[in-house]
Amino acid sequence: MRAIPKADRLALAALALLVVVLFRESVLQGGVFYKRDIHLIWHPQVEGFVRAVASGALPLWDPSPAFGQPLLADPAMQILYPPTWLNLFVRPWTYYTLFVFGHVLLSGIAFHALARCWGLPAGAALAGASAWVLSGPFLSLVDLWHHFASAAWIPAVFLAAERAVERRRARDALLLGLAIGLQVLAGSADVCAMTLAALAGWVALVHVDVRRWREALPLVAGGALALVVAAALSSGLWLGALDLASRSSRRGLADVVRTYWSVHPAALLETLAAGIPGRLPLSPAWRTALFESREPLLASLYLGLPAAALLAAAFAVPGGRRRRALAVVGLGAVALALGRHAPFYDLVTTLLPPLRVLRYPVKAMVILAFAWAGLVAFGADAWRRPTPGRRWWLVVVFPLAVLVPLAAAAALSLPAGLPPWRALLVAGTPTPEAALPLARGLGREAILAALVLVLAVWRGRSGARAPVLAALAVVAAVADLALAHPRPNPVASKALYLYRPEVLAALGDPASARVYSYDYTEPGRAERWLGRSTAHRLERIPAGWRPDAANALGLQMSLAPQTPGRWGVRQGFDIDFRGLQAEPLARLTRLVRLVEDRPEDVRRVLQVGAVTHVIALHRVAGGSLRPVAEVQSFFPDPLIVEAVPEPLPRAYAVAGVRVADGIHGLMALIDPAFDPRREIVLPEGRSAAAPEGFRGQARVVRESADRVQLDAELSTGGYVVLVDGHDPGWRARVDGRPAALLRANVAFRAVAVPAGRHTVEMVYRPTAALAGLVVSGITLVALVAAFATPAVRRRFNPAGARPSPSTSA
Repeated sequence: MRAIPKADRLALAALALLVVVLFRESVLQGGVFYKRDIHLIWHPQVEGFVRAVASGALPLWDPSPAFGQPLLADPAMQILYPPTWLNLFVRPWTYYTLFVFGHVLLSGIAFHALARCWGLPAGAALAGASAWVLSGPFLSLVDLWHHFASAAWIPAVFLAAERAVERRRARDALLLGLAIGLQVLAGSADVCAMTLAALAGWVALVHVDVRRWREALPLVAGGALALVVAAALSSGLWLGALDLASRSSRRGLADVVRTYWSVHPAALLETLAAGIPGRLPLSPAWRTALFESREPLLASLYLGLPAAALLAAAFAVPGGRRRRALAVVGLGAVALALGRHAPFYDLVTTLLPPLRVLRYPVKAMVILAFAWAGLVAFGADAWRRPTPGRRWWLVVVFPLAVLVPLAAAAALSLPAGLPPWRALLVAGTPTPEAALPLARGLGREAILAALVLVLAVWRGRSGARAPVLAALAVVAAVADLALAHPRPNPVASKALYLYRPEVLAALGDPASARVYSYDYTEPGRAERWLGRSTAHRLERIPAGWRPDAANALGLQMSLAPQTPGRWGVRQGFDIDFRGLQAEPLARLTRLVRLVEDRPEDVRRVLQVGAVTHVIALHRVAGGSLRPVAEVQSFFPDPLIVEAVPEPLPRAYAVAGVRVADGIHGLMALIDPAFDPRREIVLPEGRSAAAPEGFRGQARVVRESADRVQLDAELSTGGYVVLVDGHDPGWRARVDGRPAALLRANVAFRAVAVPAGRHTVEMVYRPTAALAGLVVSGITLVALVAAFATPAVRRRFNPAGARPSPSTSA
């Protein structure tokens, strides 16, 4: 700390205080993060990871969701990201608080160091770092943990790149590779692709002179070394992820899926007007046009109206390649975020193939937030420096003088629902009370922007007090962002995670249960079965709970899809919203939804999937299932638990075979002539009827997350079936000898065994993921050696020390 200048120490202390205040409800008051995917997906996945390690297994496979799914190969699980392993020592909700606080703080510190690397003073660097950590797009990613963690690495990647370019040493190229590798391990391919594209543009615009292109060759070599190191370090993740994607629908996402949640040009208004139009009570037509008829993916796009004055000041000073490069990066991010609303989107993603992995283009707004914050830092420095008078008035004062009255007029007209608001709102009626807080927010922004306008006019007339005026403008901009995001990510009581749902008791032994939790999120499902547009509409709220938190508690009570994994309950037929399920399993899951009007077919597929219970808000399969319990919920309908009659056991033996695959395999499963207790459907081979008098049984005798051992006894040769998801990474052995693992009944596992009693073992060892782990391990050892060797040499041979004569001899 003594080596850090006092001004930087004060700036970093102020930044830390800002982050503490920002997340005071979780850091100081014990609130827990829960919003959306945190409690629905992240928490169950983390429990699966902890259970796998605790059982002595490698964290390669989670047996709970969707008949089981890969752990290591799922980037969102962050298995190789070092902080994830803290979950072994602390509760998940405590970890997530540390995760959020630590990433925001360290990202702010990295941004401050980056601004200092650009030659900016500590105060300007603090302004930029504050604008970054308080920006709406960055804070909105907190409930999307892998995107958030990767976004937090953006300043560090740029900092490492700046130092590598400046020093041009192999050691600094290795540091850049390490930073990029950790960003990849954080789990978001989208953010990594956008970061690398932005970084490439940055280096080309700032550090490359086309007239002296030969001087850029060392930069190309250093960049290539960094990318090789990053790819090698993160290969334990991406090799497995690519293998997984190659067998799923993710490998060829349709344009309509890739460009979902594109930013409508009108939605860009929110960068300067917090919550508008995102939190307005929009008419259905406008909500469809702006947000695909759903809530926005990012809760806030706000970057700050007062902060815009600081950004504009960055261009009041002539020259500056970095400022121009930041502007280009920001504009490129906007173009990418527009997605399907931009006519050139397909051309850009074709010219830059890595960007085709981007799903939901709105995530590119985080790159805009980074570029915006960089320009705020340059602008804060420009406020305190002499600038040409006319340029200041044209670039800073005039735009602000236009925006402030517009913001004030919008704040005054919004409560009355005057034009143009009338065309946007529900049924064109005057603004309901829900819009009043937005009007007050607009008024606050207008007041603070007016204050900055006064400071800008003062600054334009006399530069004598420029440093003081700059400081006041920064305070106003930071205060505006902090007030616009007073609760950037809602928290709930710890009771949300300590609560144990009553429906668990209706399942009997959780270890032997497999549930199908009905998912109402697909369009039209709630209207069809419940007669309302929203299935989980709160009818009552427990005392002391906020509506969003009560809704999350209600979803936990109903064992909503994915959440049974928190208690180790196996699940089946989970809808594949992320496109990571193997195609056969995804087709089988779609079959359940397609035959919902045919109760016998639904029941048959559930039986084949060894599903023991169905949990829903309506009677599934037309009443052909056996009611077990009804549990009151916070929603208009009670939770209905039904038992599937005579489901197949999880492990069993058969001798008959039908050969069919694809659509024919699905049709075979619902064929009334198909007897799943005597025959299975295989994708290839020879059909054969089960011999008369065949007897066979199988049972699981030992298992962990990545290993299952079965005892089987068959009167004649046949097949042992395990109703868990098939994956090429599973290896089978019969009595210790390797055996082929077959894909049975479209999506499950089977092994051919001869007559008699046998031990069947299945072990999950995916080749791609394991090879990647080896490469990652070797790379990590090499990096440690590369950085540790000079330190060891200095430790035993300090600078300036000379060898003794005897040693020389």
